[in-house]
Amino acid sequence: MGKNSIPKKRTSDIRRDDLHEPLLNGEERALYEEGLRLFNARRYWEAHECWEMVWRQRGEDSRIFFQGIIQAAAGFHLVVEKPRPGGASKNLSKALDKLDLFPARFLGIDVALLCDDIRAALKAIDQSGEVKPPVL
Repeated sequence: MGKNSIPKKRTSDIRRDDLHEPLLNGEERALYEEGLRLFNARRYWEAHECWEMVWRQRGEDSRIFFQGIIQAAAGFHLVVEKPRPGGASKNLSKALDKLDLFPARFLGIDVALLCDDIRAALKAIDQSGEVKPPVL
């Protein structure tokens, strides 16, 4: 781990009461919103990259939200852009584990709906069905 790295936490280390929407500075807000735009355009890897730049700068427990949406983007990337069902399932499961900690709405995202969409995608992958990519 680099000297400026923030240690990762497991979901079991997180208290829901400590999860508050962070105040994003101008650059972070722009990157976050660009990630949303890219995700909704099904450009998942690029969305992942934008959000990772924000995640790396955050220190509070709610940074795990960024990990969750990053893993969701990586999972849908492996569904839509570079089909690898096993990797997609792994990433989507990790994302769900994190995002399930958050309230129904967080940083403008309907987290409850996203979690439902991830569950539907996992079921479709498991049954070799068609995955419907979500919109944030």
